[in-house]
Amino acid sequence: MVEYHKHKLENGLEVLLSPNNYLHSASITVGFKYGLFNERNGETGVSHLIEHTVFEGSNKINHKKVKDFLENKMNYYNGETHDEMTIYSFKFFDLSKYEKVFYTLSEMLFDSSFLEDSIKKEKNAVINEVQSKFDSEIQLDATIARAYMFRKPVFTFLGGNPKVIDGLSRETMLDLYSKYYAPNNAVISITGNFNSKDIMSGIKNYFESIEKANAKPKLEVYTGRTAYKNIHLKSFNIYKGQSSLVFGIKLPGAYQIYNKTERGRAAIVYLTDLLSGNLMRVLREKTGLAYSAGAEFHIGMHTGNLMLYTVVNNKDFEEAKSLIFDEIDDIAAGELDKKPLQKAKQELKLNIADLVDDSFDHSQALVRGKLNYGKDINELYRESMKLSLDDLREAAANYLKKEGQDNSVLVTSN
Repeated sequence: MVEYHKHKLENGLEVLLSPNNYLHSASITVGFKYGLFNERNGETGVSHLIEHTVFEGSNKINHKKVKDFLENKMNYYNGETHDEMTIYSFKFFDLSKYEKVFYTLSEMLFDSSFLEDSIKKEKNAVINEVQSKFDSEIQLDATIARAYMFRKPVFTFLGGNPKVIDGLSRETMLDLYSKYYAPNNAVISITGNFNSKDIMSGIKNYFESIEKANAKPKLEVYTGRTAYKNIHLKSFNIYKGQSSLVFGIKLPGAYQIYNKTERGRAAIVYLTDLLSGNLMRVLREKTGLAYSAGAEFHIGMHTGNLMLYTVVNNKDFEEAKSLIFDEIDDIAAGELDKKPLQKAKQELKLNIADLVDDSFDHSQALVRGKLNYGKDINELYRESMKLSLDDLREAAANYLKKEGQDNSVLVTSN
């Protein structure tokens, strides 16, 4: 089990500390409950642009000083915009001089200046990043499927509409930033080699005075059932003779899954791994129809989806598609084996051990778990260890939908 301590400041900031003096590094992750799904019409990409621009300096620390700090005081830093959250991650060799670290991060994340020159520069960077993602065939098809299921623009899942991003004003950015980049909408985790007492004292000194906001993020996404059946969308493929297939299944969000069964999320992980392994077995090892095939899932606070994918020759498309749906049908019907379940639990133990051995991954996992599921690593681990075949059969029957049912979409390109 992972040792860590939970705290909550008076302004609502949640703090998760997991010290490990056997490590030679320390990592900090700060997460905000605001992402692509919280954007309103005409703002597609604003959360992504804000994520980039906060690295440009605060009202008290200019861009050059922030850049020097990031490049000279740590060995990794990054920001990521997701469907229902935005996270910032930092990895240090040493956190003994935490005062400078906390001062800079509190200013950068909670009092960013958003200068016009910085906004202009980051707009170009975000637009280039969004457009570069169209190069991946499978990623684009999966993006189309997710966008269709959640009634959002395709650009939402690629980080924003370039035309909208280019037209965003500083006032719009500041308005949303002041509402949602607030301590009562945030979680901070610190893992690795540090003294908990000193670190907690430093967090209070530099973060507790930040004022909380009254606004709560709204989910601007369609969360009800779709009105469509047997949806088949066609994408494009620049390679002649090749076809890609992505089948998307809409899942409930983490909160709904946990209300139904406390081990629901663990069951989804297992079913995804099982599907991925089975698809590789029948499409690659058994028939040689595909070089790669698999499944992956994403569950946020309120939304979730499961994607199955492969790329095959045009002549093999129908056979590959039939094999994929046969695997879904078999697992949905409860054809499960206990041996793979035991293997999955063993792999989970190893994954938890790997997290603890890497301060960066551990710090991110704490924040993602808290924001996505409202639960910590230990709770998720305990639930996974209790997982039974009956739990899996229930989850398979509830969540694996065959082609032609509501809440699913097939995207192909050929």
